[in-house]
Amino acid sequence: MNPGTNMSWTFSFWTPGNAPADLERSFGCASHGVAAREVWLEPDTNVVTRWPTPLAGEALSGSYAGVLAAICARSVKPAAVIALFARSTGMEAFLAECHTLLGATPMAGGSAARAASKTHGELRPAASEVALLLITQGAWRTDSLNLHDAEPCELEFHSSGLRTIAQLRPKGSDHWRPAADAFRALQAEYGRPEADCESITLCDRQGRNVHCSVADDCLNSGADLPADGWLALRTVTRAEAARRLADFCSVPGSLVFGCAGLRSLMDAPIDVAPGTLVGFMFGELFTLGGQPQFGNLMAARLVPAEDRRE
Repeated sequence: MNPGTNMSWTFSFWTPGNAPADLERSFGCASHGVAAREVWLEPDTNVVTRWPTPLAGEALSGSYAGVLAAICARSVKPAAVIALFARSTGMEAFLAECHTLLGATPMAGGSAARAASKTHGELRPAASEVALLLITQGAWRTDSLNLHDAEPCELEFHSSGLRTIAQLRPKGSDHWRPAADAFRALQAEYGRPEADCESITLCDRQGRNVHCSVADDCLNSGADLPADGWLALRTVTRAEAARRLADFCSVPGSLVFGCAGLRSLMDAPIDVAPGTLVGFMFGELFTLGGQPQFGNLMAARLVPAEDRRE
């Protein structure tokens, strides 16, 4: 549960199956490819890439319930938190509890990439559900980015689970359609092929994207759906996605958590600032409305607070 208190940690990204051996000092997770200064590594590259910024702090790892109990036992709030998830579900409730316990503490992270045959992503320290690094020194901030532009299309949905959209209809319409059919129609209207579920996506009213994939007549989401039953449409061109992500990665010394879906929109390597490390997650943790949230097709960065560049 607690591999070390106030140790100096090295954050690392690696591709699935290539976790670092120096477990006592490594904090990180598998990612769907890695970017750094003059580095652009494919998802199947056998490599570990380390962030050059040392992090003093304490690592907690284990189940959601166990890690929350460990946070409750600590009286001092951390300066910032990196949260990494091994599973693909359950993080929304965990993050809500973290926010209750830690308030406005800057948080970033995401869900580890998984190999095709695996149900859990690799974390260091190893954990069944979540690993947290409670950073105890320095001043930090987190920045979040939605690369997609809002379109004038608001949709009401019926769900059949936390992450399954069964039916969709435009705002003001009385006609419900199977969610898959409605999304295919939107793809055609905006000139996207059926295989493209990354440059066109749905988001909640706060601007949190969810990645949709067709499953029979339904749409499966990569994050929990909003409770209010409303979604909106967002789109981005491949060229604009690359430009915006590169600009977001241009702050020196940043740790950036992007989405594997965003990486699929990149037709060439992007420029990354010196000292910045970028990993591509299976869902990312970012901040909206002052609260850490889990979503898709977005990016977040952790950066020393002295750097005030927007």
